[in-house]
Amino acid sequence: MQTLRPHIPVPRPSYSQARENLVKAIPSKLLCLLACGGVDCRYEGPECWKANQQVIRGIFSSWVTDDIVAMARPSKSLIDKYNIVEQFHRLNIKSIINMQIPGEHAHCGPPLDPKSGFTYSPQSFMENDIYFYNFGMPDFSVSSLVSMIDGVKVLAFAVGEGRVAVHCHAGLGRTGVLIACYLIYTLRIGPSEAVHYVRIKRPRSIQTRAQISQVFDFARLLGTQLVQYPDLGLRHGAPVTLQHHLNRQALLLHGQEARRLRYVPKVVYLLCMHLCRLAAGLPATPEIDAELTKRSSLRILTRIVRETLEAKQFLPLLRERHNPTASDSVSSWDEPLGFLERKRDFLRDKRSYSESDLSKMEINEDLVMSPWCELELTGPDLQPLQSKDISISPNLMNNKHFDTFFLQQSHNLAHNKAQSKYSSNIELSKSTLNSRPTSVTRNIARAMADQGPIEDSVLQRSSLLQEELNSSECGWALVVTELDPRVLTCLLWTWLEKLKEPVLGAADLIKLSCAGNNKNPLDVLKKSQKHTIYCLLSCVNSVTSLCPHREEAILLRLIRALTKRPQEDMESLASLASLLRGHLRGTFRINRCIRKACSWDATL
Repeated sequence: MQTLRPHIPVPRPSYSQARENLVKAIPSKLLCLLACGGVDCRYEGPECWKANQQVIRGIFSSWVTDDIVAMARPSKSLIDKYNIVEQFHRLNIKSIINMQIPGEHAHCGPPLDPKSGFTYSPQSFMENDIYFYNFGMPDFSVSSLVSMIDGVKVLAFAVGEGRVAVHCHAGLGRTGVLIACYLIYTLRIGPSEAVHYVRIKRPRSIQTRAQISQVFDFARLLGTQLVQYPDLGLRHGAPVTLQHHLNRQALLLHGQEARRLRYVPKVVYLLCMHLCRLAAGLPATPEIDAELTKRSSLRILTRIVRETLEAKQFLPLLRERHNPTASDSVSSWDEPLGFLERKRDFLRDKRSYSESDLSKMEINEDLVMSPWCELELTGPDLQPLQSKDISISPNLMNNKHFDTFFLQQSHNLAHNKAQSKYSSNIELSKSTLNSRPTSVTRNIARAMADQGPIEDSVLQRSSLLQEELNSSECGWALVVTELDPRVLTCLLWTWLEKLKEPVLGAADLIKLSCAGNNKNPLDVLKKSQKHTIYCLLSCVNSVTSLCPHREEAILLRLIRALTKRPQEDMESLASLASLLRGHLRGTFRINRCIRKACSWDATL
């Protein structure tokens, strides 16, 4: 796990052990009366709170981040009296997350709603287009880590839709735990930093030993699940199998991304999609733009967290903030915030990658195009961005099967065929298709073939990106903005070869050899193996359809990565090479492979 600074003090509970034991022993009715005030509970209205403690007027509430407000529970009377729903709309709060168990604190404030068991009816929010989620956790206690991960994923999804209000009874203990875990999940900061930050923004949050322990347990669990490039060192753990990696990935991903990547590792999917896009000379896909947008927002939030902790002297001031050293991580605090936004616009609007981009690598073999190095936006092949005439229709860019269509178009171009069933969705102009730079594709094909020794500069850049993927959620954005195909293919082959077991083991090779007469021999494999291979084949197809003389070398390199066999054993795998070659040449309908590779949700 990445941390802001290693020596931040460990947070202490606000409740003593004796007080915690007393709270557990007192009956709930008496607890409401003694600890909260019963009907006159201080958390059930604005009387006990100053104006700056009511960011939502009428409720004890505080902004923890720009997108998340922690608050005490609302009641029907408060919702009506202070127009809470109208305030939500004005503040762009689109979701409310309730951490209570129905029926709790029944003796505090007004009576509970008989249907919901809460002080309000969730329907009052949902009828006004405000999402409602409930993740019940016992008061002064914790829930299971799996339940906490589910809550954090829902919170992350909700933040993507708009601002979010989180509450329990007082909006301190359980609410603080969820928000602290969310910060760990999104920013990959340490648990101490997360707890201290939440407490600065919402004093007295995360109250008990059990709640603090859960934040630390969540961080430890997450640290083992986030690793993309495992190694034998203690920092990133031991290698895992393909299925084990997918199980960990399923624990963390949510929404449409989780459905799309149910059987394919995200790192393989993004690398393949990025290489396909570069080979076809197309602009950034929605997935790539989403990663860049996410990185931009996370960088801003990370800076806010750091500056807040510095202001309260939990972190020492970084005196050389604008002079990062060469030893700094690629996720350095000092990376300019505006650069990724400029690069995102550049990648989105760029029509194709021409001689002035990737082919420069043939001239300067030491060139490593870093995401934080300024791009030259002038020259014969790069017109000013505002004058670009993009030949991709908006409907295509918004289509969830965008990669399916451009891969299909690439295949059609190579074989001089046109498929009318995609004509309504693909509106690529003839000028764009005819101007695809073959030099770019040759660079990518040469990199994918990987027939010579890898340069030290490429290995170093690849290692830096691997480290970033293991330690920062922003690492995905660095990968999808990498323009050197040597680095991208090095990342792809390295990931496959770092698995504990090969994607295709000895038993799988026997199955494939016995299924040679099947319509689709890959159906004998597990879904995780089959769809991962489909994804890789779609990438190989998009390159070799435009650069066919590299097909054999790329296939052999793919087989080496899938089987983890040395070059000397390739002759014994001739049947596997023939099978994969058949897919690429249409023997088993490569179009079907591409659809499966990029539209897994349609097969689930």
